[in-house]
Amino acid sequence: MTESYFIHILKHEMTDYERAEILQAARRRPSGRHYLTFNVFNVLMDFDSSTATVEDELDVDSAESLPLDEFLSAVAAWGDSH
Repeated sequence: MTESYFIHILKHEMTDYERAEILQAARRRPSGRHYLTFNVFNVLMDFDSSTATVEDELDVDSAESLPLDEFLSAVAAWGDSH
């Protein structure tokens, strides 16, 4: 089974700094949209529609959207456990 794009980014690309930036942005912004650009990937958090989209910086066809709460929980948990 092939891992999803988000899981790949979470496991292999996302640094502790990027995790902290994502979680900090989520705490600061209760509504609207927030776009974060990193070296390998970008994250669009849409607080109004409760979705997060992870995009590949180099491959526009590689992106994955998921529920915002699921995204933030995974980002927080991965940082704590790895």
